Amino acid sequence: MTDEKSALFQGRAQWLRFRPSTGVFTTGRSMLIPILVGIFLFALPIIMLGIGAFRNAPPGLPAEWSFDAFGRTFSDPNTYKTFGISVFIAVVSSVLSVALALILVFLVARTTTPLRRFVTPVMVLVIALPPLFYAMSWGMLGNPHVGMINTLWFQLTGLDTPIVNSYSLTGLIAAMVIKGSGFCYMLLLGPFRAIDRSIEEAAQMSGAGRLRTIIGIDLAVLMPAITGVVILNLVIGFEAFDLPLFLGTPANIDVFSTQIYSFITDVTPADYGGASSLSLVLVVLVGALVWLQQVILGRRRYTTVSGKSYNTTPWNIGGWRWVGTALIVVYVVVGVILPLLQLVLGSFQPFFGGGKYSTINYEKLFNNPATMQALGTTILIAIIGGAVAMAIAFIAVYAITHNETWLRRVLDGLTWLPFTVPGIVLALGLSWTYVTIPGLRELYGTVFLVALGLIVAAVPIATRALQPALIQINRELEDASRISGARPIRVVMGTVLPLVMPTFLAGWFVVAIVISGNLTIPVLLSNVKSPTVPFLVYQLTTMSQTSQAAALLVVELGILFFGTLVLYFVQRLVWSRTRRRLKATIAATTARADVGDASEPSLVSAVAGVEAGMEPRP
Repeated sequence: MTDEKSALFQGRAQWLRFRPSTGVFTTGRSMLIPILVGIFLFALPIIMLGIGAFRNAPPGLPAEWSFDAFGRTFSDPNTYKTFGISVFIAVVSSVLSVALALILVFLVARTTTPLRRFVTPVMVLVIALPPLFYAMSWGMLGNPHVGMINTLWFQLTGLDTPIVNSYSLTGLIAAMVIKGSGFCYMLLLGPFRAIDRSIEEAAQMSGAGRLRTIIGIDLAVLMPAITGVVILNLVIGFEAFDLPLFLGTPANIDVFSTQIYSFITDVTPADYGGASSLSLVLVVLVGALVWLQQVILGRRRYTTVSGKSYNTTPWNIGGWRWVGTALIVVYVVVGVILPLLQLVLGSFQPFFGGGKYSTINYEKLFNNPATMQALGTTILIAIIGGAVAMAIAFIAVYAITHNETWLRRVLDGLTWLPFTVPGIVLALGLSWTYVTIPGLRELYGTVFLVALGLIVAAVPIATRALQPALIQINRELEDASRISGARPIRVVMGTVLPLVMPTFLAGWFVVAIVISGNLTIPVLLSNVKSPTVPFLVYQLTTMSQTSQAAALLVVELGILFFGTLVLYFVQRLVWSRTRRRLKATIAATTARADVGDASEPSLVSAVAGVEAGMEPRP
């Protein structure tokens, strides 16, 4: 190849790399439809919620505008009591979750502690298990009379005073810490592993001990990440519904989410205005926390990975590694093994806490048409809803990454909005929207509205799952397809989507898990004619049919486990086919480069980079 050809190749490659994209969603006008859809799906329920707070009648009925709801809500001492309890639970559970996660992250990333390799898979499992699982299993495990822990305690000591009580403030916080620590661990593991050991070695050479090094160096460097995780966990704590409903309500412990639900279900007539006014307070509080987290992470920057001295050699912490091993064992046993064992054993008891083990609960479930309908509805909503959520996320992320106007920030904010809105608040906002607007009232109480609410709630998860994969794709791949004559839609469907398909499938499954275990949306939008599994589990629990509810939850977890295996093999198959297509593309583009196509050298590099960087991890 001559020097002139090389210069021509390089010049054309630079032009392709930096020129504006000519694909879909590149102009301001092309962003109008995604933004309008985003406003309808994500913003309108919040707007209608605000409007509903000033109405003195339920949705769909004529009413006068007033401030009565605010006056009733904020003149009630229980509102401030609920606020104080909500803040206390959120703060304490967040601090303890982050502290536990930091210890486990340190053991995994910085030491030679035995069993450290089991921590990450266990944390992935903790995150994957729905909150309903911990609400149900922890309530059974720590039941003060017949729970497994207390029963064993009674037999060993001969005492009749329970050692654990799940239906208490301590029990509720403990369950939230177990669940929340998995989320915190996964967010902190990457930054902790990236810390350069040479910084620690320099501190120790200056006379600092290991404990002082950890506190003065590691925690200081990680403080932006830690602060962000604490705030995000505070958001989750304020939004929590399943655990406070199952464990807090029997002990007369109300938080914002359960109080909102109580205004609608425990008061006759339902106080929609009071629920809406309290929801607005929660929306403002959560929104402020999200804004604070973005400000903190946006302004503070630390360099943790330097040049060639970068070193991540683990520490030998001597005898403390056995203390760390004991902590890992306790967490795995208490966080996964005991709850799962209690749930399974309880499902084989005719009534929780007594009777001979049998399959009577499973027989009742499979012989009950309502149960089978709930299973079918949940599976259908999870599969179809997961696909729709991923499709919405794909369009939104593609538009955000390919548009260079200020409108992309508007769309990004709309897709992030459901994360800042608690599920119970979102369900209430959807109730106001679809009951108030003429022509949409027929949707209320239907499976369609439940599915729509679950899709809206899951879109932020879907967008965050797809965004890294779409960012990895070099724009030159699309430019080459357009140069070859492909239309913009053909470029997206024929080039971009196949490359992100493994990530799309994995995200689809994650979203399906989230949808199938979501209780906050169906608890307000479902009815007896269209129940989901979480809603039916809650109904069975309130009717003291705990063992049957446990059996139903075990069946759902079994289906999710089977789906995980299917997904793994499908994902590997899809990636194998995608890799073959990439290799064929590399061969074809290399051959065309030899005959003088100026776009091909950078295209070969782009395709090879995608092949190297996008292989899914099991």
